[in-house]
Amino acid sequence: MKKVKNLILTTVILTLLGSCVDNYQDANPPRPLDGPYFTLSAGGDVLETPENGSFIGADQTIVFTLLIINCQGGIDSVGVTVNEEDLGTAVVNEASLSAVKGNIQGEITVSYTTVSQVLEETDLEIDVTLYDGQQEIDWFGRTIDYRKSATESYEVTLVVCTSTGLAGEYNSVANGFFGDGSGGPDAAYSDLLAEIIITEIRPGLYLIDDMTFGLYPQLYGDQAVPGRVELCGDEISDKGDTDHYGDPFTISGTLNGDGTVNLTWQNTYGDRGTVVLTPI
Repeated sequence: MKKVKNLILTTVILTLLGSCVDNYQDANPPRPLDGPYFTLSAGGDVLETPENGSFIGADQTIVFTLLIINCQGGIDSVGVTVNEEDLGTAVVNEASLSAVKGNIQGEITVSYTTVSQVLEETDLEIDVTLYDGQQEIDWFGRTIDYRKSATESYEVTLVVCTSTGLAGEYNSVANGFFGDGSGGPDAAYSDLLAEIIITEIRPGLYLIDDMTFGLYPQLYGDQAVPGRVELCGDEISDKGDTDHYGDPFTISGTLNGDGTVNLTWQNTYGDRGTVVLTPI
């Protein structure tokens, strides 16, 4: 009789345990797999400088490489968003995606090509998102979305030009006028000699160590005025820098085929000059 009672008790306990497991499973769906983890690197036409960050010009392409370290839900797709949508086009390399689709590791490339004409310098933030292949499930009348994603961001400055060839040391010969203080010319000066150093900040953007080309330090006894210029093809234009008195400078000119440079400059005080730079 005792054995029969023990058998009945055991049967009841097992039935209750089974019911608890079913109830637990009903209330708790399967755990999702971990989301993707990847690193993002950039190559192609992008210019990276430690001092000034990353730059790219018109009609150029950044090639992104996604190195997928772990994607337990299986590699599925890639999306790209940019804060300035009308300045470029992103394309996922479908061959590289197909080669690793469904895997937990792999490598995918994405290209971002800028527009053919850039009107002004713009900071871009490019977000690259990797999605896994986990699907939604119907769990006792509830729809559960298991799909996960991860995003890496890349910041780059889209610049008007990335031309090269202006940097160097030059002998300068300048002719022009002192300013009258109101923006007009006063007394003339001629054959002013100076040595000028032009330094590349990045391709397309340069620093002139004295944008008065000797006028301030030699004829005024004042300090030289550094300033930035842009080089687009062979055309040179200023960035609107000012001297220590707050006077803006305008500069325009050309980089010639023989390496010489022809410039004209003026400030709002009225100082001005025409300059020929010859490489030393």
